Amino acid sequence: MATFKELIDRTRSLVNGPAVQDIIPALINQGVDEIAGGMLSNIADIIIPPLPELFTIGEVTTSRTKAFVDMPYNFQRTLQFAALEKGSEVDIAHSFIEFTETDPSLSKNGSVNEVVEHGRKLYYLNIPIKAEKITIHYYRYPVEMAEDDHEPDGIPYHMHWALLVNFAAWKANEFIEDGLEGETPNTLKYKSFFLEALRTLELTIPDYTRGLELR
Repeated sequence: MATFKELIDRTRSLVNGPAVQDIIPALINQGVDEIAGGMLSNIADIIIPPLPELFTIGEVTTSRTKAFVDMPYNFQRTLQFAALEKGSEVDIAHSFIEFTETDPSLSKNGSVNEVVEHGRKLYYLNIPIKAEKITIHYYRYPVEMAEDDHEPDGIPYHMHWALLVNFAAWKANEFIEDGLEGETPNTLKYKSFFLEALRTLELTIPDYTRGLELR
């Protein structure tokens, strides 16, 4: 594993540009955010799946006047389960368009029987007369590193160095080499190292979260 300070120091030792030294901490946090949020897969034409360590369980309470409420403040991606207070599972629609087909105005009253996340809001069919609590499973935002001893949130320990140092070095060298004619060797080098590490990360994520079978 690596601390925030160790990641910063290692990246600074690889990047020969005084103008970018101050932004390296932000680039390391950016790397965590982009990986957690879903980057383009190196395996297939999809977004990489959520990081298992960021899985969380939350709760929302329905409104009695409208068919949606805000998702929890730390929701980042992938609503994957919903259940009512009594424990009965609620169907999750595959798309918002599909969800609204039976009630385009989203105004019917009744028991909640289907939900969907759209624009960081949880929509439900139907609007219950009495407010109901819905338990939801999802993936949260990683916690930003700020102190020297903080560690990357959600990134597996064995991937701290390969992912975050190479991501930050790649992005720092983009600043340094921006505007150069011809090839940008350091940008390409660290981008290649990062993408190789990203592929390794994705292959460590359990098959059932990837959305595709690997043969």
